[in-house]
Amino acid sequence: MAVYAFGDLQGCAAPLNRLLEKIGFEPGQDRLVFAGDLVNRGPDSAGTLRRIHDLREHCQLVLGNHDIYLLARAAGVLPPKKDDTLEAVLADPQAAQWIEWLRRQDWLARVPGTDWLVVHAGIHPDWDEDTALQQAGYLHDALSGDGWRDFLRMLWAAPAPERWEDCRDEDMRQRFRAAVFTRARLMTAQDRFHWPSEAPAGKSRPWHQLYLARHPQARIVCGHWAAQGLLREERLLALDSGCVWGRQLTAAQLDSATTPAPIWQVDCASAGSRARY
Repeated sequence: MAVYAFGDLQGCAAPLNRLLEKIGFEPGQDRLVFAGDLVNRGPDSAGTLRRIHDLREHCQLVLGNHDIYLLARAAGVLPPKKDDTLEAVLADPQAAQWIEWLRRQDWLARVPGTDWLVVHAGIHPDWDEDTALQQAGYLHDALSGDGWRDFLRMLWAAPAPERWEDCRDEDMRQRFRAAVFTRARLMTAQDRFHWPSEAPAGKSRPWHQLYLARHPQARIVCGHWAAQGLLREERLLALDSGCVWGRQLTAAQLDSATTPAPIWQVDCASAGSRARY
């Protein structure tokens, strides 16, 4: 048995299928872990969701910002944006089944059989593993419950605070949690995040530098940051290697004794790629 983690797919079904073939994935023996952003911007979000949903007994995933956006579109909370490629998902006969499955997924998770945590974007440096999982649990309970549409409406009702200390009520805390797990990139040494990523030059650092410095036993798998590119370190696997932008789709083997973890890649130049990232 092997455990493989994948970077952002964003609707690139053909590269996913080629990478599954390249790693020799065997359903029933191997496990797949997806670091969020399964859909949007790429050419085949419906095909990507169909493939992963069909393999769901062999998969683990966390939600990314584009996955949450799909749920908000399905809930009627948000209108379409110019760059969306979600219409085929929403029109598919399986759409309701996919949405019900997707909204019950995690925002942060341990990867069974390994010492890795998987998140789409980031984790607050003050949160140890148990605290971070508890914070993610509040989001999971809200999105998987009957009031999930109201929860999504609340997330978009106001901007997320940049600091945990600025959260004055539970709605603000939920917006902050959601932003950290699905949108975090840069933050200051004073634990102020920047949404989405703009920050004063020279005054901010990637969230994972601060997190790993404060939690020396932590090992993190994440995505979300194509401009940063692939980072393959002993305690960090940042796997968004920009497939939707015409670069590569990356998978890493989490249960390997090799350090850093072995990786596999396929080229995405023909995946309906965008001209920028």
